[in-house]
Amino acid sequence: MDLVRIIAAIFLPPLGVFLQVGLGKDFWINLLLTFLATFPASFMRSGL
Repeated sequence: MDLVRIIAAIFLPPLGVFLQVGLGKDFWINLLLTFLATFPASFMRSGL
C-alpha cells in the first residue's frame, strides 16, 4: 500500500493526501494549492 501512495502522490498529489488522511482539511488545502499551481501554468504554456 505504501508504494501505491507514493506513486499517487507523485502523479496526483491530492489523491496521495486522500489515501493518507482522508477527506479532511489537509486534502482540501492540497487540492486548492494544486489547482492554483496547475491552471496558471497550463495557460502560460499554451500562450493564452
